[in-house]
Amino acid sequence: MSSPSPAPCLHIAFAKSETELRLVFSTPVDPSIAQDPAAYQTRSGLKVLHARVDDDDPTRVTLTTEPMNGEAMDIDVVRTPSIITTLGERLVKDESPEFIHGIASIPEIQRPAIDRFPFASRFVGKNASGSCGKDGGVDSNVLIDTFGFAFIHMQNGGPFNSLKIVTDKHIPGIAEAARALSPGLTVHVLWAGGEIRNVNGENQLVDTGFMEGSIITPNPLPSPPPFPVTCAELSGPSSKERRAKSLHAVIVRFSDVTIDRVSPPDRTGQRRARISDGSGGGVSAVILSNVKTALHAGQRLSALRGLIHQPREGEIEAIVELDEHLVPA
Repeated sequence: MSSPSPAPCLHIAFAKSETELRLVFSTPVDPSIAQDPAAYQTRSGLKVLHARVDDDDPTRVTLTTEPMNGEAMDIDVVRTPSIITTLGERLVKDESPEFIHGIASIPEIQRPAIDRFPFASRFVGKNASGSCGKDGGVDSNVLIDTFGFAFIHMQNGGPFNSLKIVTDKHIPGIAEAARALSPGLTVHVLWAGGEIRNVNGENQLVDTGFMEGSIITPNPLPSPPPFPVTCAELSGPSSKERRAKSLHAVIVRFSDVTIDRVSPPDRTGQRRARISDGSGGGVSAVILSNVKTALHAGQRLSALRGLIHQPREGEIEAIVELDEHLVPA
């Protein structure tokens, strides 16, 4: 006996650009109605100018809208009261979850609702799309395959503006574009359809099952400079609040580093290490399989660049992506 089909509904709406919204329905929709812009209403009054049902997937509809401003962080919903399925059924749920207009501002997503741990975003539970400038480091699928997440970094707005992306699949196109990069060049990547959540003090853009990725035209801007920190700043008694509020998922540089210990490569090729500097503190690190440099306890490095993140509350970890991010003494 076959199980009953799920009730037809509008699953999600999220921005594909400053002038496009993607809608995903649970079942294919009737294009004769779904391609009529008048079939869509927005709570904010945002005008829908054009509607197109995807040729390959009739559960997806792209709306062309009047321009949105992602920096304004406007919250909206889409309503589809007249949409029917290809079988003629009405939608049981015809209003989308709340989403942020346009390509959201990452610094604004990270700004906490209350100024204490876990520093949850004001927009937890909202759907959002974010843009990043790749920093010339490892392509995102390596981070996804290794950890289940990647980081995005925006060119403007200072170092405290990165957001962890958590997805259960690789987004096609990103690795292909990253392979063509030279150090210091930037590719802009759009991550769309994620839900903002706060996990162990990190504000994350989490895969909803409808996340999409696409490559935007490469922009030959210099990559954002690493933010200089000392190990003591990340391991001292006051580091917890500062780390949770500002220093997770930030490109950082340590100077005059000593490798205190390093493990042999595990079955995936990753190495775990402990590093310290003259500040009196130490930080755990994971060395990705892309890094081929031989490392040993007692080794000195004049500089080390990596990504700082907080794998869980009260812990800090540096991720080292490429050989060029290690400078031997």
